[in-house]
Amino acid sequence: MRTRLISATGAAERTPDSDRKTVRLHSVPVIGLLLVVSAALVAAFEPAPRTLLSPTFGAYSDAKLRDAFGRALVEYWRSGTPAFPAHLTTLVDYWFQWHAIKVAISSLSVIVFALLAAALWQRYLRAQAWYAAFAIAATVSTVAAVVVLMFNIPATAVPMGALLGVLPGGTADGKLAQVLSEMREGLRHSAGPHAGSPALTVLLGDVERYDWVMVVVSATLMVATVLVSVLFWRRRIAAVPSATRVRFMNTTLGVITALTACLLLLATVAYTFSALDPAASLLGIMRL
Repeated sequence: MRTRLISATGAAERTPDSDRKTVRLHSVPVIGLLLVVSAALVAAFEPAPRTLLSPTFGAYSDAKLRDAFGRALVEYWRSGTPAFPAHLTTLVDYWFQWHAIKVAISSLSVIVFALLAAALWQRYLRAQAWYAAFAIAATVSTVAAVVVLMFNIPATAVPMGALLGVLPGGTADGKLAQVLSEMREGLRHSAGPHAGSPALTVLLGDVERYDWVMVVVSATLMVATVLVSVLFWRRRIAAVPSATRVRFMNTTLGVITALTACLLLLATVAYTFSALDPAASLLGIMRL
């Protein structure tokens, strides 16, 4: 009996020390650290790929990339072969690595923002009510990071399909304007002289693959978001009426995830139609 009492007393005496050593997610230092990390990730999103790729590919500004891709596309179109010329291959590799770095940053951002949102919601449940505003902001930031990740995954999987987005479209001039005009003619007239161009066939295939990858990613995220939304609504229903903060938290999270699921559904439908008609999708890109 005495041994048991000593053991119990010793455990009781050690409990405060162990509690003091435990780092809580909702503690102010942890929240501060997550804020610093999230700010650093957001700040690094654009300059990091440019800095990391500059030693290998050189410094590409938006204007320089647009000009380089325009010249490479003219060369590719006039080559008459499906194989990319060396200059275009370099740009495709650059765009792949650019978006792969952004996938890594946005993935980390999703994790950090989600942890920050969880910490702030716990803080709201345990401390002042005004923490709810910051928790909602962190939750919306998590959704935004997921959307950014969603758009960068297809750009990494099919970089040529994404690279077409830098075309100047209607503002093109010179040789590029002529090439784009021939491409439009080939897309609109199946019996025209440019309809059977090997380059056009490759570009249509890349646009179609890009759209299908986007469909898979957006549909997967939509299903996951629906399941999470259902979980929050079930928790809201299960919460006792007196737990107003718990009910408010689950209601807010349920609404945000439900709205996100609706937007992802719209994206899935839109990209499905684009994938089924890659010619119209490519024409739309060239009009921008």
